[in-house]
Amino acid sequence: MQIELITILKIIGMIAIGAMIGAVTNHLAIRMLFRPLEAKYIGKYRIPFTPGLIPKRRDELAANLGRTVVKHLVTPGGIGKRLRQPAMHEAVTGLVTTEIMKWLHSDVTVRTVVSRFIEQPEQKMRDKIGDTLEHELTDMMSGLKRSTIEEVVGEAGVGKIKTVIPEIVDALLKQTDVYFDSPEGKMQLEETTARFIQGKLGGGMFGMLLANINLVEMIQPEIKRVLQGESTRRFITQMVDQEIGQVMNRPIHTLLDETIEQQVIERIKSEILNRIPLTQALDLPLHHYLSRFEEKIRSEFVPLIVDRLIEQSANHAERIMMTLDIESIVRDEVDLLDTQYLEEIVLSISRKEFRAITWLGGLLGGLIGMIQAILVIA
Repeated sequence: MQIELITILKIIGMIAIGAMIGAVTNHLAIRMLFRPLEAKYIGKYRIPFTPGLIPKRRDELAANLGRTVVKHLVTPGGIGKRLRQPAMHEAVTGLVTTEIMKWLHSDVTVRTVVSRFIEQPEQKMRDKIGDTLEHELTDMMSGLKRSTIEEVVGEAGVGKIKTVIPEIVDALLKQTDVYFDSPEGKMQLEETTARFIQGKLGGGMFGMLLANINLVEMIQPEIKRVLQGESTRRFITQMVDQEIGQVMNRPIHTLLDETIEQQVIERIKSEILNRIPLTQALDLPLHHYLSRFEEKIRSEFVPLIVDRLIEQSANHAERIMMTLDIESIVRDEVDLLDTQYLEEIVLSISRKEFRAITWLGGLLGGLIGMIQAILVIA
């Protein structure tokens, strides 16, 4: 009886010892995945199995995890499918609408916004507009210089010029008449008459005789009568008309030199720039320009932009992922994790499984101990 009790105790002991060895071995193996965190040395010799498996092969783990995420978890197809879901479309639409509405009702001026991207926006805009105007005006002048004045002003312009010729002639003749009645005119007429007598008749008796006669009083009425005559008016009008006709048929480049051309371009450019209210336009708030389009932006512009944004993002998901280099991001982020924190993450996910493995080791150890006990006793 005593021998049977001892045998039973041996069997139970061998089972307990085997179970304990199996459980402790599995638990130690699980702990050795992470611990020790650093290599341990005896003198200059590294202790085997230090550091743990995961700390030792951390770089390889990070690289493999990055490849796994890109190939099997975060794929272009999955991203595209996710982006095209109605919930995603609704969320993006709400986000875009909220941001745009902030701009639509913003009191921030255009100058403030533009100044974030461009220094001295007004001056640069004026310089840009001025350069463009100068280029365009130079091209325009190059084309115009090969044309005649008549081609530039057109038939209507030529007709308008010709209609004012009689008025110009009348004004000219009137001013001439007034001039000869003035003291300056009379003096000029006296000097001209004196020079004529002196040049044609000399200082002879006949010349001295005529010098004593007031010829100006005799000539002046005749000159005024001629100037006021209809034939004179017609003659001058025809002469002016012919001269204007000749000028109209001349190419413009014969009337302009480079200096005058540049002055014309600068004057036109200056006038246009002075009439552009850039200062006022830049100092107005954004809502001054955008508020009137609020409904159209909300109902048409935002949905269109969101549709195109999502569709383009989905179609180019692979290129976007390649540009972002998701694999490198995952690898770098995992590599930056503290090893102890990484252990906590793994244990938080697999704690139950690791405990089950430990108990399984104990169970297998116990079975092995029982088999050994049976073999020994048999």
